[in-house]
Amino acid sequence: MTFPGAIPTLTDGPVTLRAHRPSDVERSVEQSVDAESVRWTTVPTPYSLDDARDYIGSRARAWLEDTEWPFAVEVDRRFGGSVELRNEGPGRAEVAFGSHPDIRGTGAMERALRLLLAWGFEARSLTTVIWWAHAGNWASRKLAWKVGFSFDGCVRQWLPQRGEMRDAWVGTLLASEPLQPREAWEIAADR
Repeated sequence: MTFPGAIPTLTDGPVTLRAHRPSDVERSVEQSVDAESVRWTTVPTPYSLDDARDYIGSRARAWLEDTEWPFAVEVDRRFGGSVELRNEGPGRAEVAFGSHPDIRGTGAMERALRLLLAWGFEARSLTTVIWWAHAGNWASRKLAWKVGFSFDGCVRQWLPQRGEMRDAWVGTLLASEPLQPREAWEIAADR
């Protein structure tokens, strides 16, 4: 595989998934120092330009090693975050996503996840995708719900974050299921 040429570009018009570029570094820093990103992810803190350069560079290696299939999310010709599928073996992957603060609440990440999941089920022959989030991350949970993930429960002290283990929410999506909510949000959120 040659980088970035062999990495597919996926688009629905307003949102494009593409290879990460060096020009994404500055907005990657902005995303990674945002209070919500720090609260719910494992980004290093403090986060520097060098951290962003390392992250952007590691995206090419992930494709080459076939361990992850990461995409930059582009909205209005600007880096808006990242989405990826982490290769968990034949037919299985974990979804991960993070957005720049200025695209939150716009529907762009939902569009990005729909593109990513459709590609994963078709191009990578995935049968099951798993979603994890730190318990309490309602934004992640609602986005996973919007694209069809089940909510399968809470696993105590499962996800590491900066030296401690935190409770985790988990859900799954099968290739045979539609990319839409299974039930009303009020019912899903009450579980």
